[in-house]
Amino acid sequence: MSWHKNKPRKEKLPEVIKDIPIEDDPYWKVSAAHMDAHRIGRFLAKFEKFEENHPEWTEELLEGTPTFYCVLGIRKGTGKDEVEKAYHLKSVFSSYPDYILDESLEVLSDPKLQKEYDELLFVFEQMTKCIPATEKNDLIQMHSLRLNVEKDFVRMEPLMSRYKSYIDFYMNGMPDFYEISGLGHDSSMEEIKKRCDGGSELFKKIYVILGNPASREEYDFLMRFMLKFGGSSEVEKRLNRKKRWESLDNNLFEKIVLFALSNSEETEKFKKRIYEILKSNQDWLQYLPPNRETLFSMLGIDKNSLPDDKKEIEKVIRDKYRNLEKTPRINLAYTVLKNASQRDDYLYLMQNIDILDATQKILSDDEPVELFEPPGKMQKGKKMKGSKQKASYEQKTFDDMFEEIIDNILKDT
Repeated sequence: MSWHKNKPRKEKLPEVIKDIPIEDDPYWKVSAAHMDAHRIGRFLAKFEKFEENHPEWTEELLEGTPTFYCVLGIRKGTGKDEVEKAYHLKSVFSSYPDYILDESLEVLSDPKLQKEYDELLFVFEQMTKCIPATEKNDLIQMHSLRLNVEKDFVRMEPLMSRYKSYIDFYMNGMPDFYEISGLGHDSSMEEIKKRCDGGSELFKKIYVILGNPASREEYDFLMRFMLKFGGSSEVEKRLNRKKRWESLDNNLFEKIVLFALSNSEETEKFKKRIYEILKSNQDWLQYLPPNRETLFSMLGIDKNSLPDDKKEIEKVIRDKYRNLEKTPRINLAYTVLKNASQRDDYLYLMQNIDILDATQKILSDDEPVELFEPPGKMQKGKKMKGSKQKASYEQKTFDDMFEEIIDNILKDT
């Protein structure tokens, strides 16, 4: 794109807007001055030379894309190691597509290319003197939009790990806190306390988050982000998936929402323990819910009526076992339940296997789709040669349905 043929304007020109900050990208400069094209002809010629040699650089500047420095969040003079470090950090989660991240790395880690790029930034500022003010304003607004989108992604990045499982379930139809509690988004703190503070464990957890201005604002941002940048297919799927949650009984529903609010460390502990128990004890599987027969029922024991003292529990188990025929099934039940460590593992499975079953029903049967989509031309498909295709944030997850529900419960044993 060129403004070589712009004719001198005699009418009063609109002023370039000054209320949109561009300080977050200090090397992207649009001149507020206006000059006729013939007065800056040498800069226009240089810019056209850059268009021939580096068309991707000039195209991105003219679309309002932030500079490569801003894309990676670094200053001029940053060393190669720090450039690479910044690139890897941005590659984790960013509104910028891979080809721009890759270009930024390639240019800013090569002194020769960096020098050329710095010259282009100066030429670009001079060239903008002949752009009509209305087009300058459009350019500044687009640049500001891209900066603000990336700021949202920067703010969202630490929340991705904190709310990882919550996001997975939410994007698969789980109601948000306002829907669960029946509160409006504009509800006062008094209304939130009245509705949630004396309720179930889940409602108390909702109050902890919504009843604190800072955590409520963070949660509201999380919701806005997912709705704003969620892919259209994801938003549609979320609406369709709501019916799956309606089929859950209230206790299981609250249990899953509370589980979804676990932090990453707690979730990893849960996954590790479930996996290790199942891998080591595959002969327990047929005695877990929803099957009616359990290791406890085989010995004629109601697990809910067991005493708290471990020695008393073991005495009950021995007494029940003593009067039963010693079949392989009865021997298995006795061997597991008399051992405190194995008994705890079996109870842990009994208490949590319903989370795996519900997760399978809620998250299954999806083709991977893009979860967060930056707006506008930043989505276009071109990319640098050798550029990796970003994995994006794709569904299914809850860590890909807990590794396809522990590899279909260890391939059905």
